[in-house]
Amino acid sequence: MAAITTGGSVIDINTIVSGLMTVEQQPLARLATKEAAQQAKLSAFGQIKSSLASLQTATDALKKLDTFTATKTTVSSDAGFTATSKAGAASGSHTVEVLNLAREQRIATAADSTFTPAAGKLTVQFGTITDGAFVADGERMASLEFEGSTLEELRDAINGDASLGIKASIINNGTHNQLVLTGSATGENMAFRLTGEDGLADLSYDPAATPATGDKLYSVQAAESARLKVDGIEITRSKNTIDDVIDGVTLTLTKEPTGTATSVKGTLSITEDTSAAKSAIEAFVKAYNEAYSTIRSLTSYDAENEQASTLTGDSTARNIQNQLRNALNATYANDGLTSLSQLGISFDKTDRTTLVIDDTKLEAALKDPSKNVGNFFAGEAGFATSLSARLESFLDSKEGVIAGRTDGINTTIKALTKQYDALEAKLVTVEENYRLQYSKLDTLLASLTQTSTYLTQQLASLPKIGSSS
Repeated sequence: MAAITTGGSVIDINTIVSGLMTVEQQPLARLATKEAAQQAKLSAFGQIKSSLASLQTATDALKKLDTFTATKTTVSSDAGFTATSKAGAASGSHTVEVLNLAREQRIATAADSTFTPAAGKLTVQFGTITDGAFVADGERMASLEFEGSTLEELRDAINGDASLGIKASIINNGTHNQLVLTGSATGENMAFRLTGEDGLADLSYDPAATPATGDKLYSVQAAESARLKVDGIEITRSKNTIDDVIDGVTLTLTKEPTGTATSVKGTLSITEDTSAAKSAIEAFVKAYNEAYSTIRSLTSYDAENEQASTLTGDSTARNIQNQLRNALNATYANDGLTSLSQLGISFDKTDRTTLVIDDTKLEAALKDPSKNVGNFFAGEAGFATSLSARLESFLDSKEGVIAGRTDGINTTIKALTKQYDALEAKLVTVEENYRLQYSKLDTLLASLTQTSTYLTQQLASLPKIGSSS
């Protein structure tokens, strides 16, 4: 805007215009207050959404039937194996005897000299030693074309070709470097035969052949399968981790007999494990109390101080609050339990809004098959299934109750912002007009003052009536 000058300084234009604009700007302040209130509501619903999302996570954990059918294993000390069990594994005890561990085949070059390779071909053939002879598996064969000249280059070439099925390392025995070749997997069917050609001819090796003087390779360890007895039944497997003997149980063999012992014996017990279910229920109760507390703090009214909260009277927040409480008080179709209270989960008798757990009652229900706790929570029409669906109706980013409410708040904020910007632009013109008007008034008053001063001076110079000259 062009600068406004005055012909005098009779009135304080800045002070007058500032006072007038303070009054004119009052609608702006009211709009800003309204927008701040809407922003506070938006933030409040963000808090509610976050707490409900945490509650949904805790609720979804209760929708998993495995949570209520978990089991645990106990293995006697120094048993030669460890064990884990899955949900639903049958309770019971088993005797396990480890006869021997599964091993991979391992061979090495001679200890009294260092093998020096040259360009050549090495073929690896896998199979099984049967009746003293190597029986090859025709489908498991791979070859390496080697162009190097050092033991390190040969090691790296073997390790760089995964199709060979073996790994190489170099061990210094204090005098010479030995090349060690190890099968990539355990089991008697993982025995391997080597056929070397040209510069690798000395790497030929037959695991079934009788060792002879002058052999460039010797056996460090033969390929073997694990052998064990479970409840007296002998079993052979290619690995030391076995998950197909006892349904739902994984055995990991760790030790085999030594000396004159023929086996390492131990006992395995499988029992129900209620700790997972109890932890999930405790997490749910904690999440519910936090969510309900959040909503209550945002919707409460302090009658003593006549102070409302951000969402006091908000129908959406109240509806969510009521639906949560109704869900916890409802009954659900189940062959055993039909309500949370029967499980030992109820509202505190003092404030009637906080969930508490009767640990004794809960533990008893979890251990009682007739209560069918898993189905109560995770069944098709169970508590957790129903509550999770209800929470999703609140939280869905497109059609959820909270999304609909916050969309409305955002629309209101945009409208208020538009009004604010329009009024702010209008007030610029209003201020310009005020300054122009009072500038003209100041100029007029300054002119009148000058005229008044001139007339006063002229009148003062006239001869007074009755005076002599």
